[in-house]
Amino acid sequence: MNRMRFTAEQEMLLRELLEAGAVLIGDAVRARFGLNSPIYFDLREALYAHPELLWKAGREFAHKICELTRDNPVPQCVVGVPDTATPLALATALYSWHQQMRPEISYALLRKEGKTYPGLPTSYWIGRRDSVRCEYNLVDDVVASGLTKRNAAAKMREEGIPLRRILVFFDRQQGDGLRNEGYELHGLFSVFDVLDFYWKEKLITGEDHLKITQFLASRRFDAVPALK
Repeated sequence: MNRMRFTAEQEMLLRELLEAGAVLIGDAVRARFGLNSPIYFDLREALYAHPELLWKAGREFAHKICELTRDNPVPQCVVGVPDTATPLALATALYSWHQQMRPEISYALLRKEGKTYPGLPTSYWIGRRDSVRCEYNLVDDVVASGLTKRNAAAKMREEGIPLRRILVFFDRQQGDGLRNEGYELHGLFSVFDVLDFYWKEKLITGEDHLKITQFLASRRFDAVPALK
């Protein structure tokens, strides 16, 4: 399998995420969350406590959107899966604005709970509505089962917002099934590429690398029988 080659900026970011506890390995997962998993991605508390890392995460999303729209640079809008990825979407739009990137990337908010005003239907959406001239991108920190992405996409459909693509920072590659359902899904960092980098740089042990890859391979969501 071909592995992704990271830029120097991406390698630095991956190191910083590990140091900040945004990527937890081995016993640190059990100590922090009480979970029986050899790896855990925590892009909430760790990023919120380190604004510079949140800014860099926004950079990666913004560059990926520009890469994907190079042949059709129409205006873009980013919206985060609530509540975890709301700051990621905002950081993406702010980074794009600060760097004067093209296409322009605006921001919209998807509420976790609907807001109801007298005489009006419940609304989950705050932001731009322009499906003719704008493409809408749903962003999130991690994809595993894909459930939160499906729920967010359903809310967007209720609001009449067409979802163009989904972008996640870390793709755990555990058979989420979103692509098979017709969603365009892009992972900025594959978990296996990240593990290979950490191992090569001696940031994790070979034992950790093997334990995590076996764990992910044995817990695939596409291997769960469908309910009758």
